[in-house]
Amino acid sequence: MKKGVRLLSGHIREITAAYIIISAGELVLGPPPGQWWILLLFNLVIIPLGIGDMHYWRLFNELVLVLAIGGMVLCVLWPEKGFADGLMGALTFGGSLYLIRLLSRGNLGLGDVKLGLGAGLWLGQAGSVVALYLSFILGGLYVAAYCIMGYVREGQGGLWAVRKKQIPFGPFLALGSSMGLMCGERVLMAYLTLWW
Repeated sequence: MKKGVRLLSGHIREITAAYIIISAGELVLGPPPGQWWILLLFNLVIIPLGIGDMHYWRLFNELVLVLAIGGMVLCVLWPEKGFADGLMGALTFGGSLYLIRLLSRGNLGLGDVKLGLGAGLWLGQAGSVVALYLSFILGGLYVAAYCIMGYVREGQGGLWAVRKKQIPFGPFLALGSSMGLMCGERVLMAYLTLWW
């Protein structure tokens, strides 16, 4: 844990600013009643993970372990959630990311899969599905904006340069997971009522 904490200590202002902005924004939008404290605890670990991946291309195992242990403790102490829902969330989120890792021949990092397993314990199955979709939507929007900027700056050659650039997925997983924890079940229920 010392190495990850030491590296992240150089980004305390960035982590604090991101924590305040993201958590305040989500609290204003309104987490489910009585669950605001869970969101704040979750963001305390998930935001440094995302920022660490953005700067160092690593999701520090020590922090992922803290996230997973916190999720297991939450499953035990929060009776409305239950351990079965947390386990299904971990399998849904982490399992989907592992399948994507296999299909992409390792282009998605194993750290992303571990983050999905840990976050899934907090999110449950419904929150994990929404978090997965939100993460890919946020990542896709970023890549689209990046491609447009490359094209505007350098023309068609800029698009070819962008094509070879790797982008860390951890920040999008972190933000998507936080949003999924806040409103995952509500979003999924609203979506399902459109069809049934």
